[in-house]
Amino acid sequence: MSERTKRRERRERRAARPWLSWTAAALAAAVCGCAPAAPSARPVAPAAAPSKGAPEAPPPEAERREQPPPSGPARPARMPAIAWAELPSGLSVATAVNRALPLVEVRVVVRGGSSADGERTGLAALTGQLLVHGGAGGLPGRELLARVESLGASLWVDTGLDATVIGLRATPDRLAEAIELLGLVVQRPRLDAAELTRLKARAVDAARDRARTDGRWGALMVLFRDLYALPTELHPYASFGATASELPKITAADCRAFHAAWYVPKNTVVVVAGDTTPEAARAAVEKAFADRRGAEPPALSFTDPMPPGALKITIVDRPKSAESEIFVGVLGPERRDPEWPALAVAGQVLGGPSGRLSRDLLEPRGAARAASAATIDVAEGPVPLVVQAVAPAARTGAVAQAMLEQAEQLATTMPSQEETEAAAGRLSAVLGLGIGTAAGLADEIAGMQVLELPDDYHDSYRKELRDITPALAGKVAADHVRPARAVVVVAGDAQVIGPMLSRFGDVKVVDPTRDFERKRTIQRDASASPAPAPDADRAAPAQDRP
Repeated sequence: MSERTKRRERRERRAARPWLSWTAAALAAAVCGCAPAAPSARPVAPAAAPSKGAPEAPPPEAERREQPPPSGPARPARMPAIAWAELPSGLSVATAVNRALPLVEVRVVVRGGSSADGERTGLAALTGQLLVHGGAGGLPGRELLARVESLGASLWVDTGLDATVIGLRATPDRLAEAIELLGLVVQRPRLDAAELTRLKARAVDAARDRARTDGRWGALMVLFRDLYALPTELHPYASFGATASELPKITAADCRAFHAAWYVPKNTVVVVAGDTTPEAARAAVEKAFADRRGAEPPALSFTDPMPPGALKITIVDRPKSAESEIFVGVLGPERRDPEWPALAVAGQVLGGPSGRLSRDLLEPRGAARAASAATIDVAEGPVPLVVQAVAPAARTGAVAQAMLEQAEQLATTMPSQEETEAAAGRLSAVLGLGIGTAAGLADEIAGMQVLELPDDYHDSYRKELRDITPALAGKVAADHVRPARAVVVVAGDAQVIGPMLSRFGDVKVVDPTRDFERKRTIQRDASASPAPAPDADRAAPAQDRP
């Protein structure tokens, strides 16, 4: 039995057990309700009214012609056939043909992301950057990138929680040459210490800037740490990103060791999508990727995290911030668990474009500028369901209260049939929206590989969505959406919002510019009653009003 067949069987077995991601665009569209703007039309002058008593003029010829029937629902995007090939080394090649444009997109998926950093947070991301910018084979970094550009190609790298993806775009006539350079980058990087020093300096500056200015980044850093808390070890997903003090610890030897362990053929999938053929793709990849190391990649330990015993509240202090970014997170079933689609539907009921949060919280009637809820794809273990809102600092307490109340209502009250059908229909409609282009198709297949989803995932997921009932969505929400044991993280001015949030429990205040060290703890204000939902200005307590 081939290794490729074995891997597919493992995926199928895991699928039977009950995806910062390559399906993020579709997820963002689902949450934000994004849609393409309608095409502009020339204004039509109104017809003159007939004079009183005059016979009506016959309608013009265009109006007498039979009008077309109304448009039906949009057809769901269909995944084209994926042709698989396995090289003798164990490396897999997936090819999907898309001839919309004379372009080919290549994604090298290495199943080693930030979850594999270990004690060197940021190692996977820096190694990926060093591969692309540090040169390969006999080519220094600038010369390598110049060679890529001379082919009319482009090269980039993206590191997520579960994988590193190196992307390449080329025209069909230069594809083989471009993939040959890509093979050098992946298999024979120089991993130069001097180049790593330059990359680290830029990464440290970027991390310091995020700590000062990016409340969302700071909140997610704390949210992942608290959601994936373990008593005696560090969960692979607990480090959302690296801080400015962690990055300098990474050495060129660390990057070489990471590359040797994770960038092995059996841990690599090359996805080719666009104006090509499976035969041409395989021939180019087989020639360029000659590495025949047979080593297995390291195994990571994904111990189930321990949910907090009570509501856990943290403020990422941003003094003088006029707005607050509020996150409420819980952990649901695993991504391949049969219950996961029902959790996704429940999340849409709560925070989809027409969900409960949008109706209750968004301006002008509500108090928040943005409100949504969505799952965050991870390949292993429980999947986070994250509720988010952006609100003026003075209304933070009322908005947080409303978010918790809505989550509690979702967990205790079965959604209606209308809500369930609308949520499931929305998820089905946005599934695979981008696969009409070669880039979108390559990204979708790469994302499926990261999550070890089968080739027919789109069809099976749509069927699962059609089968979800209000009772099933309600049961999964009751099992997993428990606000009393949720994690709440708010990025904002602790001096202003601290008293508001202390009505819900003890509040820890951390400093993002000092590695999120604790600044102080605000004790729970037992004398204050929780704020009501902010239906209007008059509904908010005095301290929440502007």
